[in-house]
Amino acid sequence: MANEKAPETPQKQRKRLAVKEDTLLIAVIKRYFKYAGAALAIWGFGYTQLSPAWILLGLVGIVWKEKHQKLQQKKIEISQQAAKNEKEAILARVEDLPSWVFFPDVERAEWMNKIIDQMWPFIGDYVQQLLMTSVQKTVQDSASIMGSFKFVNIDLGDIPPRIGGVKVYTEKVKRDEIYMDLDIIYSSDCEIEVKIKGISAGIKDLQLHGTVRVIMKPLISQSPFFGGLSVFFLNNPSIDFNLTNLANALDLPGLSDMLHTIIQENIANIMVLPNRIVVEMAKGVQITKLKFPQPDGVMRIHVLEAKELKKADISLTGKGKSDPYSVIRVGANKFKTPVINNSIAPQWNSVFETIIDERDGQFMDIEVRDEDTGGKDDKLGTVSVELSPVADKGTIDNWLPLENVKSGKLHLRLVWLYLSKDPLILNKSLQSNKNDSSGALGHDLSSCILMVSLDSARELPRISQDSFYSRTKKMAEPSPYVTINVGQKTETSNIVNDSTEPRWEQGFRFLVHDPNFQTVDLKVFDKKSDKSLGELSFPLKNLLTAPDLEVDRFFPLKKAEGNSEISVRFALRVLTTEQSPEWSQETENLMSPTADAQETNVDEGVTPISKPKVSQVSSDPNAGIKPATAPTNIGPIVSEKSGNVKGQIIPPAKSPGPARESEVRQRNTSTSGSLQGSHGVGRIQLTLRYSMQRGKLMVVVHKCTGLLACDKDNFSDPYVKMYLLPDKSSSSKRKTKVVNNNLNPTFDETFEYSITTQEMKEKQLEVTVKNDTSLFSSSQKELGVVIINLANMDVVKATTEWYDLCPEEMTKKETDI
Repeated sequence: MANEKAPETPQKQRKRLAVKEDTLLIAVIKRYFKYAGAALAIWGFGYTQLSPAWILLGLVGIVWKEKHQKLQQKKIEISQQAAKNEKEAILARVEDLPSWVFFPDVERAEWMNKIIDQMWPFIGDYVQQLLMTSVQKTVQDSASIMGSFKFVNIDLGDIPPRIGGVKVYTEKVKRDEIYMDLDIIYSSDCEIEVKIKGISAGIKDLQLHGTVRVIMKPLISQSPFFGGLSVFFLNNPSIDFNLTNLANALDLPGLSDMLHTIIQENIANIMVLPNRIVVEMAKGVQITKLKFPQPDGVMRIHVLEAKELKKADISLTGKGKSDPYSVIRVGANKFKTPVINNSIAPQWNSVFETIIDERDGQFMDIEVRDEDTGGKDDKLGTVSVELSPVADKGTIDNWLPLENVKSGKLHLRLVWLYLSKDPLILNKSLQSNKNDSSGALGHDLSSCILMVSLDSARELPRISQDSFYSRTKKMAEPSPYVTINVGQKTETSNIVNDSTEPRWEQGFRFLVHDPNFQTVDLKVFDKKSDKSLGELSFPLKNLLTAPDLEVDRFFPLKKAEGNSEISVRFALRVLTTEQSPEWSQETENLMSPTADAQETNVDEGVTPISKPKVSQVSSDPNAGIKPATAPTNIGPIVSEKSGNVKGQIIPPAKSPGPARESEVRQRNTSTSGSLQGSHGVGRIQLTLRYSMQRGKLMVVVHKCTGLLACDKDNFSDPYVKMYLLPDKSSSSKRKTKVVNNNLNPTFDETFEYSITTQEMKEKQLEVTVKNDTSLFSSSQKELGVVIINLANMDVVKATTEWYDLCPEEMTKKETDI
């Protein structure tokens, strides 16, 4: 029959017997060297007269490794079975249920898993190409020792990641955003092998489990119907894997834990809060605000003490002891208490502060350990605390039982701090920190949080470099980066290669002890030559008098060649335990202003600003002149929801270039009205605030718009002069700098008057905008005046308002009347 197997020829039989004999010979040789090696090792121990304890120690190590590998392989097999057939795996192992089983508000997503399963081969090809090209070259360029790095084998396997459950938030979210949590389970059969300098190493059977939050905002009325996509892990995901080739030598106690920690920290630095991956989905979205949103608050963690801890170390006398310490993890942040030796009831009294970006869904994990010198630290128990109840209650002070151990309790005191724009709360916050003696670090408690948005720079100097082919030096473009220092913390930006007008678009946060005495220092360096390109030192006290405690503009760099400038946004928030509805939500405008709302008539050589709109004012021609009516007719522009004064500067345009037109700053355009005011001579924006503690009236002169052109070139050289009437002496005089050739100048200068609240009832503030002229010039000198009656001023809070300027002759007529 055709299916019958043909008999082997004598030649094939001889060949098969030869292969079998060769195989048996190789097995005999391997067995011989195995026994010979063992005999040689035993002879070596006898010859060197080493203790038999070394043999016992080696046996313990081999047994532990075999047991560890079997346990690891069993977990991998269970995870792979669940990925292939979830129903059978659940029935076989009840404790590994997906999240939708435990939580009623979590939905299944089998339709999405089917799509991922169908797309997985194509995703694998894409990831393989990405690693082989982009990632491999990045690793090779990172260090000279990595020049020979290459991927030898990339196999993502046949098991795709699964979504164990989906939760979509419908409460506590705005109408223009969607929040969604995905339970990601990745139990893969992947195998990735790399080679460095001829040495091969790799990982296989990667396991990952964590909750990914996806935010789609702002929702828009055009495809794809949302402007940006943010993806991040709320908490550190659990990661496990097996090592292959030479890397398998690291799969030993201590070394294996260290390698897992390194990989987990690198993942945390990429996409565990506060780090996130942001994708721009529509044009006009301010991507910087999506990457660096204002956090929900700050949590102060008091790790006070513990009791009834497990006796991890047994001494010769039979008495137990431990050397406990605690490790606290919140997102990508990690803190550690000091070690208390020989105690099962340690008192740490340690205080830590961490910035919380997402209060809903985040957890704080605390692990109590016993320090063992030269070995792996023993676990004395763990505690996991949900952050949302802490934010709701404000303060939690409890003894919490340790999990995964028979005994042990941990005493925690957690305090939630809200973010406020009110500078008057600062003194109360400083006094509260001074009186707080519950922790050993009480004197280091923070009173504010500083958010620094580093945008771009322009006109950086070129760097001279020696030419290889000649003795002359050539000028090359620098590769700038920025270091930002506040107190004892220093952050470093990315490096932008070969650019005199770099764009970083990065955000940094700092906890500030006392802004009255601290500064933020920025230094720009060139990576190639390690030379300084300029620096900026900004006193934080200047933010206390700024609108909404924010300043956003181009700053000139000191110690720099030419007219180098850097664009930075500084935003200060005061930390307080008091909750107010107007602080609960930060008003955001994530879409850039339209072209119609921006300044189009930009003067050459002048730093342009957007065209601000002002509020509707009374049609009364004397509006803005009468001291009693000016503050009532022209009020601050207030948000409907939060009550925050608008008109402040928001993150700048993201495409600074050589042309000034491309450098128009984006500002909030919520105000409306004429640029030149009701009298056609312009407007001025001022902030008035009274400090009860210092007994001083602070006046911030922000900017003017729509001023009259007085010079022959259709420009003016404006400055602002103030008097505290009725005193017109030099002691009452205040004057800003002169801004040349500009009809929309920005000053942002602060002035102070020493005055009591009783004296303010009889005082008026005269603000005059003047044109700087030469002695023999015939140009107009007075551009406009406004008089503010301080008797109507609210001394409790700061007010930022636009005032219509009026001609000087109208003010004189009003005074005569």
